Amino acid sequence: MKKIAHIMVPSRGTVPETTIYIHITYENEESLKTKPYLLMIPGGPGANHSNYSDYDCLQEKANIIYYDPRGCGLSAKGDPSTYTMDNNIDDIHHIIRELNLDQVIVLGKSCGAMHALGFTIRYPDQVSRLILAAGAPSYAFLETGKANVLEKGTEEQIKVCETLWSGSFKNLEEADHYFAVMKPFYSWKVRHNEPVDRPAPLYPYSFDALNQGFRTQVWRFDFQDQLSTVQCPTLILVGEEDWITSPIYSKQMAEGIPNSKLIIFEQSDHSMESDVPEQYFGAINTFIPSLPLEKNPDLLFFKEQKDSMVHDALLTCSP
Repeated sequence: MKKIAHIMVPSRGTVPETTIYIHITYENEESLKTKPYLLMIPGGPGANHSNYSDYDCLQEKANIIYYDPRGCGLSAKGDPSTYTMDNNIDDIHHIIRELNLDQVIVLGKSCGAMHALGFTIRYPDQVSRLILAAGAPSYAFLETGKANVLEKGTEEQIKVCETLWSGSFKNLEEADHYFAVMKPFYSWKVRHNEPVDRPAPLYPYSFDALNQGFRTQVWRFDFQDQLSTVQCPTLILVGEEDWITSPIYSKQMAEGIPNSKLIIFEQSDHSMESDVPEQYFGAINTFIPSLPLEKNPDLLFFKEQKDSMVHDALLTCSP
């Protein structure tokens, strides 16, 4: 089952208000009282909750909070200049408070891992555990990605990556073309002509958020010197052949974060969900604590909102 909501995030200084889409996937009503909550932060920038529906398999251990960042998926569209890492981090803080949750397990994938790391550094009291999948502690990962494409890529792959690096996609079709051309770089299985079974996303990528991210935030962020401030248990996951968030950056995070564990998956690239799904989701599942919550949260938000803002829905799982 799942609970769906649209949460209004008020303005903060020069940052305009917006409405953020979330839904919580859970096994049953008892789960909401006894299981920990895991917040899934999508990558990109520009991805949305529907890119990660296979993470529903984690609901046996946790209630999964899916969230669409500003301008992405089913969240409200606005000025693309507001689609920033800083704003997303503060939006997440507001969402967790609105849900009346003291702490959550935070899971970030790719660019989402960079947001997750930044969120944990800024709001450590809201994070019980941290999972960084295919992430990096700073903008330095881009130079490694550039070098990998120049060394191993075709002329067309090098060309589409120039559009990515400059954040200059003109429309959704161009962004979709980039991902189609670069698919062999993202997945070891695709590169070796092996079948990949992942559910297709229901909602389009936000090329505006993708452009904004690569024009600004991914070239500037740097949490390297703050890694030691992350005190919660941390799981770091990466594919051995990840072309863009190379394992060297996961190793840096593991070395800098005191209570961390690093797992590097063989025969896997950036898309660990496609290349090694059993090992990848198994590692996450093992990391989620099995003990019931000491304090069962009371999700007042869902009790107090109007029917037009929140509702329950049956969860349809892919076979």
